Amino acid sequence: MRVSENMSYKYGAENQSSSTPLDRTEVRRALELLIHRMEYIDSSCGNNFPLYSPGTADRWVSSAGGSWVGGLWDACWWLRARITGLKSDRRRAVDICQHLSPKITAMSINRSLIFWYGASLGDLWFGDEKARELSRASIDAVADSYNGEMGCIPLGLDMGGGEKGNRIISVDSLAALIQLLSSSRDLTHHQVSRTHASTLLAACGTGDGAFHPCAYFEDGYFRPIGQAGTWSRGQAWSMLGLTRAAAQWGEPYLTSAQRACEYWERSRQQFLTPNRLNDPSCLLDPSSSIIASLAMLSLAELITDGAKWRVSAYQQLDTVISSRYFVRIPPPGSHAASRNKPPYAIFWGCCYKTHGNKEEMVESAWGNFFLMAALSILLGILEPGEF
Repeated sequence: MRVSENMSYKYGAENQSSSTPLDRTEVRRALELLIHRMEYIDSSCGNNFPLYSPGTADRWVSSAGGSWVGGLWDACWWLRARITGLKSDRRRAVDICQHLSPKITAMSINRSLIFWYGASLGDLWFGDEKARELSRASIDAVADSYNGEMGCIPLGLDMGGGEKGNRIISVDSLAALIQLLSSSRDLTHHQVSRTHASTLLAACGTGDGAFHPCAYFEDGYFRPIGQAGTWSRGQAWSMLGLTRAAAQWGEPYLTSAQRACEYWERSRQQFLTPNRLNDPSCLLDPSSSIIASLAMLSLAELITDGAKWRVSAYQQLDTVISSRYFVRIPPPGSHAASRNKPPYAIFWGCCYKTHGNKEEMVESAWGNFFLMAALSILLGILEPGEF
């Protein structure tokens, strides 16, 4: 598979003036390598969903159910099908999509991550009937978990939410939730989405752009949990969600999105951001930089002068694909059969809790999808707010 050299490089002209220009050929090649990587992951996991692989070990921990990551693995295939135009890639995406259906009944807001990326994209991009049916069923299920007293859809008990999950609001799924419910034909679902976003902004926001990763509801009000803005991926999730809210409803989300992006730049001077600020383990989380870049590219579309945020996104993405966390692998072996296999890349820049809550640097399906999506935006395959 080759990404067409004639593909529109949407941000190329403006980007050439940035201090760390992204080379068009390098962007296209990086995307090709990630697409090739999917074949190796798929063969390693069979009918299971890939969760993570430590470092560059290519040793996948997989799951029959996929947890919240399953939808993002399917999203990789929907995106691949859109890029290649191959019916075989689309068939694989449809097959994975059907394996997501048991998660409809999981009591977790993270169903929005599963079904927005794993089902709704198949409906929106290809008009796939099976994906549409699953997407609509998930919208009803997610909206039905709305808690009127809290004014939100709580995190829930499943997928790691724990016994207090029904009293917690979290930032991780905000972007997916807004897009999933806002794609509904039922305006009641739109209102649930907007009320949830408003509650989260009040519960987790600080006013200066930093966001708490979650908040606990008790005695009629929310109490923020954790230090605001410290966890990089949580801050990046907030930024992405706020840009999606701003695209749907404008203010106050647009101002909040700008402040959140500004806080990111103030607090994180390096493009390869730490997993947590002042974390003694010194683990980084380049995947957070990718999600933050996607938020910045989305914000740039919503304001009059978005050049600053595009350049910031370019610099972060350039740093990631030039770093040691993006490893290019030649075709394995030397015999004739192996020589026909394409090279691939391993992106192992995701800080993730593995066994016993130990945090490690891993390759993951969600990290690969968001990097592929970001590169696709640069090549004009996707629009920043499209996914």
